[in-house]
Amino acid sequence: IYFSAGWCPPCRGFTPQLVDSYHKSLHSKGLRCVLVSWDRDEQSFADYYSKMPWLALPFEESDRNQELGKRFGVRSIPTLALVDPQGRTITTEARNAVVMDPSGESFPWHPPLVRDLAHGDAGKINEQLSLICLCEAASGEEQSAALEAFTAMASAEREAGAELGFFLGTGGELSGRVRELCGLSIGTPRLVLLDIPDNGAFY
Repeated sequence: IYFSAGWCPPCRGFTPQLVDSYHKSLHSKGLRCVLVSWDRDEQSFADYYSKMPWLALPFEESDRNQELGKRFGVRSIPTLALVDPQGRTITTEARNAVVMDPSGESFPWHPPLVRDLAHGDAGKINEQLSLICLCEAASGEEQSAALEAFTAMASAEREAGAELGFFLGTGGELSGRVRELCGLSIGTPRLVLLDIPDNGAFY
């Protein structure tokens, strides 16, 4: 489900990439797409949609448009959300996946249960409540134990349908940014509950 609009510069930049990947590989791998437009008038919708080879939610179905936006927690566009044949959400981060993996080698891009900030992948940390284990100074064995514990917790939370991100910070620039935001120095491993949408609150 592709949330997008012609007035949105990032959308206009991403749509040609998505169309190209769709034609070259993603359609043959099973991707089917429906545009949910955030355009402000029907002519703008028609002009923008004319560039796309897939289906679209009719412009006049604004109520369903809003329901879908809430269902997938869309806060900004472009957002590309994937669902399985049973209607279960696979990921709402497929936009980044298309950019990083345009040929769809890892399609349908199931998101990892736990991300390591050392790899530069912040996922939806800016959009959702996130639990972070900052463990740059820990031993490899301790970091592995933290990953195992976080993976078990993340799996349980996903099964329960909770919107909580799980991250390790074993190093890298993003880990440093989180420590700076929270006023923490590198040393003893720390657990941080970070809520950037709530004005960057942390606990």
